Amino acid sequence: MIEPGSMIKIDYTAKIAEKDVTEEEPVVFDTTIEEIARAEEIYKPDKVYEPMLVVLGENWIPRGLEKRIQEANVGDNFHTNVPSEEAYGPKDPSKIKLVARREFQKLNINPSVGDRITIGSQTGTVLSVTSGRVRMDYNHVLAGQDIDYEITIHEIIEGDENYISELISRRLPGANLDGMSIQINGTQIIVEIPEHARFFEYVQFAKAEVAKDIGEIVPGYKSIEFRELFDIPQ
Repeated sequence: MIEPGSMIKIDYTAKIAEKDVTEEEPVVFDTTIEEIARAEEIYKPDKVYEPMLVVLGENWIPRGLEKRIQEANVGDNFHTNVPSEEAYGPKDPSKIKLVARREFQKLNINPSVGDRITIGSQTGTVLSVTSGRVRMDYNHVLAGQDIDYEITIHEIIEGDENYISELISRRLPGANLDGMSIQINGTQIIVEIPEHARFFEYVQFAKAEVAKDIGEIVPGYKSIEFRELFDIPQ
């Protein structure tokens, strides 16, 4: 059994449960495994395919899936079905709204059925378009869907240094962090970032998010300092 609050690494493949699948829909909609993504024709060049970091209890994955993982052990590979109520929730009719066409025109957007569009802080799917109004669905794209998962539990992460290292890697997916070092001095964390990682996109934003993650997941620390490490040519 895996305890609540554990930091683990998993591979997963997710598909809409068979009762909700039509011939036009792809069966698998997400996976951490590159070979499966290519085979199912959902491969994304900008996505990093590797085991996913999960902290149980932090709502990084659907709560129904968390419950099933807690009943398993490291090394297990299993299938499970998560009903919509424990996945992304039921479809909420109140989140289907009519939006004036002029709101899209202000942003130079020409909406079409099926488009995912963000206006302000809301992102929704276009259901229909008329000359004056657009019918939008602001439910999660998987709301109302039961989901089948295939899960492999690879490892449980232990120790504060490893927690911090994994949280940094999560915020910088695909970055080469070889040579990164972490020192813990009481309540202070010092991270030396290798030169080749300092140019990674969004690295400054990622640092702030790492500090937030540590405060929520690895309590007891007051500050984190990021130092950039440069090799001196010889």
